[in-house]
Amino acid sequence: MFIRYLILFASLFLFSRAHSQEKVDSVISIPRSQFFVDILRRQYPISCFQGVEAPSYLRFKSPVLRAMPVEYLATKQGLFLHFGRSGKLYKMEDRGDSLLYFVRIDRTINQNYNIGSHLFCSQDQIFELSGYGFWKSNGLLRQFNYTDQEWDIVPTNREVHLPLVANSRCNAWRDTAGAYLYVPYQVVINDGMSFSKNEAAVDRVSYRLDVKKRLWEEMGEVADPALTLFNTANFVTYPSDRGLFLGFNKGIYFADFTTNSISFLNDPPLVQTLLRLQSGSHSYYYKGWVYSLNAASYQYDSIRLDPSRFVTTGDVIWTKPRSVSVWYLLLGLPLLLGLLVLYRIRKRKKSKGTLVADSAVMQQLRPFTETEQSLLQLLLSRSRKGLTASITDINYVLGLKDKSPGMQKKVRSDVMSSINEKFAFVARMPTPLIQSIRSEADKRYFEYMIHPDCREKLGQLLP
Repeated sequence: MFIRYLILFASLFLFSRAHSQEKVDSVISIPRSQFFVDILRRQYPISCFQGVEAPSYLRFKSPVLRAMPVEYLATKQGLFLHFGRSGKLYKMEDRGDSLLYFVRIDRTINQNYNIGSHLFCSQDQIFELSGYGFWKSNGLLRQFNYTDQEWDIVPTNREVHLPLVANSRCNAWRDTAGAYLYVPYQVVINDGMSFSKNEAAVDRVSYRLDVKKRLWEEMGEVADPALTLFNTANFVTYPSDRGLFLGFNKGIYFADFTTNSISFLNDPPLVQTLLRLQSGSHSYYYKGWVYSLNAASYQYDSIRLDPSRFVTTGDVIWTKPRSVSVWYLLLGLPLLLGLLVLYRIRKRKKSKGTLVADSAVMQQLRPFTETEQSLLQLLLSRSRKGLTASITDINYVLGLKDKSPGMQKKVRSDVMSSINEKFAFVARMPTPLIQSIRSEADKRYFEYMIHPDCREKLGQLLP
């Protein structure tokens, strides 16, 4: 009996100790700076501008907050401090002394369910969209409830996931009035599925949320140049009253959501200055200027970013969907031509058997693109030697070695699926052409080879 009480006491002690360590500060203070005072004088809400993880000037005790990214949101109601992926929200109080105080206004318990979410203000309310947590992304809209001090789910007509790429600040844009929120495309992640189903799925449809009506509407499909910009930006600069500035080493692009256009500014010195602000400063864009506060030195500065210097590229963010009749025409003509070619090939055959048995016909068919042929030649060469091709080998052949892991997985999956479908149709074989097997060196990864039963037929289809 004594042992049972001892175990119970120890369990309760450890439980209370663990929860006491998770206690979060109710008030956080920072040294007064004109940077924060000026934000509240702006004419429209400032979106979540660039932040750094728990900078040293923030005075708090909680170890829970130390590793969380810091976001600020300026609205008509005041300046709010938000700790990313936690839902913890503080509002600034100016008590007239040398410090500025942020008082916690939420009672959030759960955290890490909204990693990479987008915080924004609309109609005097604070919202949070999407995020990643518990091994999958979500496309839910949440609103802060000032009365209950909790985050409420806002019902909408559909889920819209953010493109949770490394530069997550380019995942959405809210207009000045707060009436609409634009998401250029989606990336749906589910790491809890098996290998064949856990690829990050890219939905290229561009969406716009009518915040008041809680309705998502389709704007079109993200154009290839715009998708490349959003995926490969070296760093993201700032949201403005018309769109997003996207930073590259070679210059700065501006994605204008109000006119559905893209423009470019070539200014290497300016790019280098803005790039330095990303790692150790808070900064935001307002009316042609970038205002910044160095988190270490607490120096308040500004630099000119003149939108009139940008030159249009002629590209758009999204393209309007074609009508159903146009799609039928575009898809129907190639299908009819393909059926006609197959009919004539079959008619010319002199011997019995299927299309697969006629090697001469097989050699005439060239169903694969040049990129697909390069990949197949690599796999066939390796397979004939009893070897396999790694993911790194395939990425190199497909020109993906400098792309993001999510983009690499998506392209690999699409190319291999296309190859298998074409081969099954032409060769009349149900066996998948490309096989995947677990790597002997690391069971987490797969390696690829050509199925032994398909190698002879594939050889006849390749040049």
